[in-house]
Amino acid sequence: MRVVRKTPDGKTVILDTSTDECLYRAARNPPNTGTAFTTGRDLYRHVSKSGKAYYYIYGWSMWAGDSPYIELISDEEAKEFLLQKAASASPYVKLSEDEWKRAEELFPGIFDENA
Repeated sequence: MRVVRKTPDGKTVILDTSTDECLYRAARNPPNTGTAFTTGRDLYRHVSKSGKAYYYIYGWSMWAGDSPYIELISDEEAKEFLLQKAASASPYVKLSEDEWKRAEELFPGIFDENA
């Protein structure tokens, strides 16, 4: 999916799920889960020509009549999204090993205990 969006600072970015980096890919209706995973939210990272990274959610659905959407989010919201997925007990929701490593590269210390 390719869309044009305005950033909070008024710049124009072209977001494209076929070329931007997917940081988290939600499960797509795995076996024995019924309808639990027929909709989802993926996290993407777009790097603009200026080198600035933008994060966005790609919402999708397998249901007829539901339209996919793209929503720009802040760096902090992207970190919170990744933390929520990392904390999940579900093997269908939690971060894969590669997703975990990439999150640590992009957000150093994201999974460090600070309590």
